[in-house]
Amino acid sequence: MSRFTPLLFAAALLAQPAQAAVTYTWQQVEASSSMPANLNLELVFSSKAVSQGSLSLDVGNECRFETCQFRQNDLLSLRYWYGAAGPQGVNLIDYRYRTDPGGAFDHIRLDLTFQPDGLLSGWISANNGESDFFMRSSGPLFTMISAHSDQERGCGLQYPNCSGSTGLLVEVPEPSSAALAGLGLFAAWFARRRKHRA
Repeated sequence: MSRFTPLLFAAALLAQPAQAAVTYTWQQVEASSSMPANLNLELVFSSKAVSQGSLSLDVGNECRFETCQFRQNDLLSLRYWYGAAGPQGVNLIDYRYRTDPGGAFDHIRLDLTFQPDGLLSGWISANNGESDFFMRSSGPLFTMISAHSDQERGCGLQYPNCSGSTGLLVEVPEPSSAALAGLGLFAAWFARRRKHRA
């Protein structure tokens, strides 16, 4: 059986669906004294949207005060926060794919181009009724034009004129199929070696 393990692993690898999502994260280039440190932005798109080369969206909670979902399949999630994620940080906007919007005012607008070098360009605006931000790029370099929050920390009372930080939105590389195949072959070799020792 162990000699067939690499073949089974390769078959399973080929049977897997193509990459379903592509993640981009904020990499700061220059901080701004009018903004808190540790800005974080994470966007996850469908691989179909990325392969098309550009994406324009204007979506919101169409049900207003009822529970409903954003009606699109290209932006899988958008997370925007300062500091550590979770209780230690300031979580401002957290839209997860196919989950209910947090409030009646949830609204995301963007017009982006997916660059072949794994960078984004364009503009992004997001608002959940408690926090909002707007950023625009010159080439791939994004600048935070404005950000606000009802929270005291973050871009709230602490930084009333929040703007100015610059950075790139960079694609997060996925583990390659070759690396996964290599891991499977190593596991098969290890299992065969154990069998011979027994």
